[in-house]
Order: sequence, then structure tokens, then C-alpha cells
Amino acid sequence: MTRPRRYSVKCIRGSDRGYVAFHAPRYRLILDLLHQHGVTPRSKVLDIGPSRLTWLIREEFGVAVDSLGFGEDQAHDAGKHFQFDLNLALNREQWRRDLPAYDFVLMAEVLEHLYTAPELVLAYVRTLVADNGLLILQTPNAASLPKRLKLLLGRNPYEMIRLEPADPGHYREYTIAELKRLVTGAGFRTERLMTAYWFDARFAHHETGQADPRPILGVLKNVVYRMLPMPLREGITIICRST
Repeated sequence: MTRPRRYSVKCIRGSDRGYVAFHAPRYRLILDLLHQHGVTPRSKVLDIGPSRLTWLIREEFGVAVDSLGFGEDQAHDAGKHFQFDLNLALNREQWRRDLPAYDFVLMAEVLEHLYTAPELVLAYVRTLVADNGLLILQTPNAASLPKRLKLLLGRNPYEMIRLEPADPGHYREYTIAELKRLVTGAGFRTERLMTAYWFDARFAHHETGQADPRPILGVLKNVVYRMLPMPLREGITIICRST
């Protein structure tokens, strides 16, 4: 089995560099999973919520990667972009039905940003996945240890909804049990579930505009987060097969 190239952020310049460095472990994980499940240049791939990952998949596999999200329909270097706000999934009459069925659909760090009931969102996503196709769903763990500790200290572990409509933050996070129930109800079979801290804590301060790592505290957090029991880890990734 061909292993994916190790993605480096050293070539990234400007304000993006800290963000990409923070997300690099998550990108590597998804590239690994796509390799393991046999993505080829002939596969049909959809990335819900286009990001730098969309282009990484294109570069890694030589496959066209379509995307779904904000912004008008257009062709881009990776594939085709389709405009659709997943919050509109609350009304089946507004569902876009002109997309093809995809072999691989990625929904990474998206579900928590939606205010529409996840049952409706995932029911729509199921229409985008070919029969026996794969959905890779990634989202924060609402019951992670850091969040539990903040609650014990009387602090709200969840951020306030932001003022920016295009980037409102997290409306709702989910537990492992909730996600398993949701994907099953939407017509998927869970093939694998993993929990981990999918980021690099050395760059957790990237939103300040700083790209340089904070090695001591960041490395310590990375080590501690990896040692936590599965239910207490920060992130959840579910690999689901359409039924």
C-alpha cells in the first residue's frame, strides 16, 4: 500500500501558516484514511466545506475533488464547487439534487457549525454518497476531558456564538454515542470510530496571527492529550459506509 507523503507546513507563508500547522495532523489522518480505503484518480470525491484539505487531496491522489458550501457554483483547480448552505437541509424542498453520487464524502469539522438538526443534515448528506460509498465525519467531542474540567470549575467550555454570520463558531457539539446514533439513523453503518486530538497544540494560538510554535506548553499538551482514555479525547472521527 502506498503511503501518503508527509505534509509539511514549512512552505506555507503569511497568516495561513499557523492555521495549517495547527491542522496538519488532521490533514495527515484524512489522507491516510483515503489511502487505506483505496482512493484512485477515478474515484468521485466530495469535500463538504472546502479548505486547504481539498487541494491536498487533489495533489495527493491526482483525483478531482468537488466541494460543497458557501460561494456560487464554479469550477476550480481541484474540481467543481457547488453552492449549498447545509442549514437549508431543514426543508427537503430546498435540497440540491443535481450533484452526482460520490464514492467518498468528507465532512470534517463542519457539523458543529450548523444550527439545523443533524438528523436532517445527515439525511441530505446520505443522498450525496453512492451506494456502498464512504462518509468520513470528523467533529469535536462534546464530552472531552478539558471541557468536563472547565464545567467543574464553573466555566462554560463552549464559545459564544460569534457576531460574524459567515463564521458563527460552534452551535452544537456531539458525544460519541450521539454521533453513532445519528449516522445510523441517516442510513450509514459505522465501520470505524477513532478519537484523538487531531491538531498540533504548539500552534493553538494561531488565531492571534502568530505562526511560530510554542514548543514547551504545546508539546506537553500534545503528549497529555494522546494519553487520555478514548471517551475523553478532544476529537471524533467516524468512517461510515452507506447502507
